[in-house]
Amino acid sequence: MPENLAWIADAWRGASPSATDLYITCARGLSPRQLAERMADHEPVEVGPALTIQEAHRMVDLTQIYCVGRIGQSGGWSFIVECVGSGGWALDPAASRGAEVLIFDPRPDDPPSFFRYLADGELQLHFELGFGYDPVGAQPDLLRPALEAAGVIPPEDSIDDLLGEDEELSPAEEKRRVLKVVGEHFGLSLPQQVIESGQLPAVVTRTSPPSSW
Repeated sequence: MPENLAWIADAWRGASPSATDLYITCARGLSPRQLAERMADHEPVEVGPALTIQEAHRMVDLTQIYCVGRIGQSGGWSFIVECVGSGGWALDPAASRGAEVLIFDPRPDDPPSFFRYLADGELQLHFELGFGYDPVGAQPDLLRPALEAAGVIPPEDSIDDLLGEDEELSPAEEKRRVLKVVGEHFGLSLPQQVIESGQLPAVVTRTSPPSSW
């Protein structure tokens, strides 16, 4: 049975010892290597041996290597999971030309975390996770019907809150539901055990600090 993406929210909360190493970017229409190349701040991008999260983390020396990603495929999607940090939050929408790109950024040092959808060179949808719903982009209402159905946000034409005060979702539960909706909408399932505990081919994605540092 495909895994929904709710586990990412649990990992970001610290349920996993590697919670801060889960900066996830996915692409449909690009190979894992092509995705890494579009994200990297250098050329050429070399794919190295398969590593665990902990092994990839230890590659980061903050002098010549600032971010290391591990790459893989799941269904029709390529993915890269970066360690220590990521420049994905500021990825140029042009990186999605001819493809679709999804960005899941925990922003542990500068919350809130967020989700971003890029396609054909344009920002389609961006919103914060766990702090209400205030989307921007070319398709701000793309997920609204599914989020309403999941009980995350009230219907637009409702004058009352969907949930009573005693039933208000916690930020953590809101994130879980939103990520589940994202996975279902885009047909994306990511292998939790492989990402958290297994080995995946590694690539250096940044040889200089991300601009957010």
